[in-house]
Amino acid sequence: MIALRRQHRSSRSLGRRGSLVPAMALAILVVGGCLALVVDSLWLKVAHRELQTAADAAVLGAAGELASDARLSADYDTQELATAVRQQAAHVAAGNTAGGQSVRIDSLVEGDVHLGKIVTDSNGLDVFLETDVQPTSVVLFAHCRRQYGNPVPLFFPQFTGQPAADLTCRAEASIDPHVVGVRPLDQANVPALPLAVMELHSDPRRLDTWAVQIEARRGRDQYRFNAETGEVELGSDGIPEIVLHSTERGSEEEEEKRGNVQLVDLGTGLRVMELDRQIHHGWNWRDLQEYGSEFRLDQGTVRLQGTERIEGPLVDDLRDMIGHSRIVLLYRAAGPAGADGLTHAEISRFAAGRIMDVRPSERTLELVLQPAVVATRTALTADSSATNTATNTNSPNPYLYRLSLTY
Repeated sequence: MIALRRQHRSSRSLGRRGSLVPAMALAILVVGGCLALVVDSLWLKVAHRELQTAADAAVLGAAGELASDARLSADYDTQELATAVRQQAAHVAAGNTAGGQSVRIDSLVEGDVHLGKIVTDSNGLDVFLETDVQPTSVVLFAHCRRQYGNPVPLFFPQFTGQPAADLTCRAEASIDPHVVGVRPLDQANVPALPLAVMELHSDPRRLDTWAVQIEARRGRDQYRFNAETGEVELGSDGIPEIVLHSTERGSEEEEEKRGNVQLVDLGTGLRVMELDRQIHHGWNWRDLQEYGSEFRLDQGTVRLQGTERIEGPLVDDLRDMIGHSRIVLLYRAAGPAGADGLTHAEISRFAAGRIMDVRPSERTLELVLQPAVVATRTALTADSSATNTATNTNSPNPYLYRLSLTY
């Protein structure tokens, strides 16, 4: 009897254990499925963040392409520019990955890249208006999707039933020509030369000014920049040049013989080594400390000390910059120059240019400068809420644009 009872208890124990096995297996499956969902969800969040970063980089590259030197040409081709913008967006995107997959953008006209402008609607809201006529904004969609052949693979398809996921991100960037100043960023200097060019002169016989040679288009058109090779070539491109010349020694007091260009002091003290640094690397925040680490022209002209002598190692420094587009300054008046070439300039505007040739001689230096277009995150635009009568801050600058994401 005792043996039978023990056998009966043993049978009941085995029964309980047997019923626990499928329950434990089910619990493991549920927990595993939950963990799989959590891991895949976290993975997709990371992939989405990577895709958004890639989209932002692509749209900034595309918007930067909008700020093309072609805008300064007499025969500006909007369709050619639009094609270049779309191709640049696709190129930048393809150099990025999200979830281990290459990012894709359709660069065809009816694809993922849309050009236009930000306008204000009847309700006072900023909206994107698609147009290829003088566009200043780009909206694009970047993808990791099955239809592009690059979906984001998941870790646990056996739990979720999905081997991969589709992701799409939108990005928008704009260029704004209403620039009033520049401010270096922590990781980006202002892409500017310490160079000031004569904008206007009170003597009508002086034709070697920016206003006459560039904006009245009376300068010669002998050079062009090949963007594919990064080289300056002889030939016409529809954009005139201005020949800049330094002041000859002994001509400092003869106004009609003075030069139309200066090296200006923006935190360098006009020291050769500091000027060399600025020519190659632009302006950093220390250079502009005297001005609050930014340089603005919306409160009127700014007087800078300058030198009309450009010689020695600085000639080679400027030759190193041939083909590079950089911000330059324009001045309307210059003070009298001493025998050492020191003077001052009343800075009136920002412009941008590309050095096409450097021609030194025994008595003076000639620089051939072609106007260019620069789009930079270091540009400052006018505060629409502020009123300022010193200058017309709403006037667009055809040479300098602020580049930014505009969600």
